[in-house]
Amino acid sequence: MEQLNKEFNVPYYIFEEIVDYVELTAKGYSKCMKWENIKSLLKLAVINDKLTKEQAKFIEKEFCRENINI
Repeated sequence: MEQLNKEFNVPYYIFEEIVDYVELTAKGYSKCMKWENIKSLLKLAVINDKLTKEQAKFIEKEFCRENINI
């Protein structure tokens, strides 16, 4: 398996959403719908070759602050 280069360009529209999400969750607000929107944007970025699947998964793992019960 190839090592992920963590120095990649994140589309600005995703960056803005993540910053907003992190700021709101840092204040104690649960924003699961905002997170779902970010996940959708990440999937679209993969489809449009703006991110690889591995990069999108890295962003999800790094920034998700939702309690996910499987």
